[in-house]
Amino acid sequence: MSATTLEPGARPRVAAGLTVLYDERCAFCLRCRDWLATQPCLVEVDLLASGSEEAHERFGEVEWLGQELVVVDDDGDVWSGPAAFLMCLWATVRYRGWAYRFAQPGWSGHAERFFIEVSKRRDRWGAWLGREGDPDPDCSYCDDVRMRRAP
Repeated sequence: MSATTLEPGARPRVAAGLTVLYDERCAFCLRCRDWLATQPCLVEVDLLASGSEEAHERFGEVEWLGQELVVVDDDGDVWSGPAAFLMCLWATVRYRGWAYRFAQPGWSGHAERFFIEVSKRRDRWGAWLGREGDPDPDCSYCDDVRMRRAP
């Protein structure tokens, strides 16, 4: 993600569109993708499986591709993990206010911990929410996430 400083009186740039790169092997991630696809959004949202050929052609240089939830805007700014989760909320009509709230210093730690705890147990969330025909009901990737995020 690139940081910019605005001149006094200048208006911040707002992303016209976002590409959300999700783990297509994870039942929970697919469920989240399905949910986001049904939400009215304030910007165009393109949902793309991180393991797809198109994702690797367009975003192969993104360090976290296939390891984290990743969001890329039209200008090439990249968010991963908890920040990408907030960008997904920010894109929606209903949850943009929550995204701003969770991005504030007093709340951002809570949002980050929430995202990390949910990510550690995506296999369990996926099993609980259920999706017929999921490609990996065991979500083997979740084991790797648990190891990387262990306290």
